[in-house]
Amino acid sequence: MGAVAIPLAQAEPGNDLDDRRDAVQSQIQQQKRSLEHTSRQATRAADALVASQRKLQEAQARLANAREKLTAARERDARTRAALAAAEERLVRAEQALAAGEAAVVGQRGEVADSVVDVYEQGPVELRSLQALVNAESLTDLQLTTETEQQLVRNQDDLLVELQGIEAQLTAQRAEVAAAKREAAAQRVAAAENLTAVQLLEQDAAREAASVRTLVASNRTARQAAVAAQQKDRAALQRLEQREERIKQQIMDAAARDRRSYSGDTGGLLRMPVDGYVTSPYGYRTHPIYGYYALHNGTDFGAACGSPLFAASGGTVIERYYDEVYGNRLFLSIGNVNGANITVVYNHLSSFRAAEGSRVARGDVVGGVGTTGWSTGCHLHFMVLRNGTPVDPMPYL
Repeated sequence: MGAVAIPLAQAEPGNDLDDRRDAVQSQIQQQKRSLEHTSRQATRAADALVASQRKLQEAQARLANAREKLTAARERDARTRAALAAAEERLVRAEQALAAGEAAVVGQRGEVADSVVDVYEQGPVELRSLQALVNAESLTDLQLTTETEQQLVRNQDDLLVELQGIEAQLTAQRAEVAAAKREAAAQRVAAAENLTAVQLLEQDAAREAASVRTLVASNRTARQAAVAAQQKDRAALQRLEQREERIKQQIMDAAARDRRSYSGDTGGLLRMPVDGYVTSPYGYRTHPIYGYYALHNGTDFGAACGSPLFAASGGTVIERYYDEVYGNRLFLSIGNVNGANITVVYNHLSSFRAAEGSRVARGDVVGGVGTTGWSTGCHLHFMVLRNGTPVDPMPYL
């Protein structure tokens, strides 16, 4: 019999997106299958730690964002306060200028009024001109008197023009005061609104900081639980290794007594141990939780719980027991092949159908597929031991 090939999906040319998607899905499934060799407690602890770390990172990002917004709001608040101070200073200057302008108008009006009174106290212009003509001793005196009166009239006109200018300036000063009041009022509103925004952002930042502190403590607890679970797993693996060494010695002792032997091509030497498909091949890989590079020492076959497990070849059941890591295990020695003892191992069984020490024929049902031990779903972890050391099962199937 030839070796059984694992069917591979054929990708259509140019379908790179599907290829990448399939590759990602394959990696996800590979990690899930690798978790089958981790205790449920460690898996839950690792998941809790990852979730805690993700929440902590999200909270830290929110806190950084809240602090960034708060810093920007405080900067705006400082600018708003400065603008408010400038607007209030402008209002004070405008009010002072208005007060000075109003005083100037009052004074100028007084000067104009005094000038008019002086002119009219001296009598009508016609009478003053006639009096000047009578009293003048010479033409020169008459000319000087006339020029003096003309200058008084011009002075009065100048006072009126100046008054008009001051009053126009006063109108502009009143407009400036009104504008300064509006600006100051707007700046006060902006300052109050920004102050409210700052206070709300301070509350947000305080809440996010408190959330981060809580999550830091939670993350520390989750990390401690993950470390404790990992240490427990390592202890279990150490116990497994010690038992494996004892079983290896049993295998070698059985090989010394077993007279069966085979020499030749090993392809097809063993029949498929279950009607299922390969979910995880033999080989080295990085553990998704612990990160170490280790050997996946068998081939995993997916099948429903309770599905029959078949004797890969005729042989003797040399050991069966429950292990916290591999669950229910069954060791079947099939004899010497090309000068080395070959033993096959069934792991995670739901039940045994062959007793320890019994002989079975090729194809006999020796147990049922299960998910005992460190397992996340129904499957068979099938191992081939060559002189007690795991080798790739596929060249024998």
